[in-house]
Amino acid sequence: MPGDTTITPVTESAGFTDYYISQKGDTIWVQPPPPGEAYQQSQRHNNAAGESKSMDTADLAIIFGIFILLFALAGRKKKEEELPYAERSPESRRKQAEEKAMEHGAVYDEWLSSYNPYYKGLSKDLRERFLLRTIEFAQAKEFRFHEIEEEDYMLILISGAAVQMTFGLRNFLMDYFPVIHIIRKEYTLHHDNETYYGHVSRNGIYISWSHFLAGYKDYSDSVNVGLHEMAHAVSYDVFLGLQDRHDRKFKQRLQEFRLEGGPIFRALKEGDPHLLDDYATTNFDEFWAVCVETFFENPEEFRNEEPGLYQSICDLLNQDPTRPGKIIDKRIAGIRET
Repeated sequence: MPGDTTITPVTESAGFTDYYISQKGDTIWVQPPPPGEAYQQSQRHNNAAGESKSMDTADLAIIFGIFILLFALAGRKKKEEELPYAERSPESRRKQAEEKAMEHGAVYDEWLSSYNPYYKGLSKDLRERFLLRTIEFAQAKEFRFHEIEEEDYMLILISGAAVQMTFGLRNFLMDYFPVIHIIRKEYTLHHDNETYYGHVSRNGIYISWSHFLAGYKDYSDSVNVGLHEMAHAVSYDVFLGLQDRHDRKFKQRLQEFRLEGGPIFRALKEGDPHLLDDYATTNFDEFWAVCVETFFENPEEFRNEEPGLYQSICDLLNQDPTRPGKIIDKRIAGIRET
């Protein structure tokens, strides 16, 4: 399996448009722009009169006060709409997602049910929660398509992979990554000439669409590029994103996973047979991402072979794929008990 994640070295001042994607022959390359050549990338952008009468001073004062109040409220609404989506209030984001769900929810539900077995297995109320989160995530991101024509279902399915990964957590938008790149097939990075199915760097989340589809088509082989890259994105986001927007104990639980997984990772590197894909031996970050793939696609076997490691991921993500309800602690997930 080709390398599928990299931490691309960039300067702290580098933005999300420092790299461009081009095709040379049969190979898609991700590389920095040539000297003197401006970066250009196609991108997707989210989306009374009454009767007159004489008035005294008190009437005018009341009307003037109401006018000022309405003007202030209108300005406040406009200011909210001008904010980047991920910085808007949770109420505003949810309302917009609900409006979108009213209009397109049936279609989105059909797409997710057809492609994502995790979603299909949820109860009706959890599917509604999953769908609203998927819409919020999709609206919070800028999707850029490379060597492939944009289709709406791509945004929903990739956003669904992110929501699946974070379904048991309160925070799920991965604020650190405003841009997601969708590339038609595997591609080559400029700095190592290696072939990738996806990777995460400071410049965004990159996913090969053909391999993303293959990951969900065979949901039993423990190979899922969408979940793999979202696992990297979550760990990246919690250390580099805005800390006040994250489950404050998530970082601690991630460290506990490292303590549990360390001996297993070292044993893998020494050649011990194991359920996990050999790519898990690359480094501990890849061990984490491969564990996530196996956790979702082969949870029973994973739990039986490594119960301690499996439980540490359950605790970390606040979900257990073997449970019908998935989520373990509704309070941590931000679900109000009714």
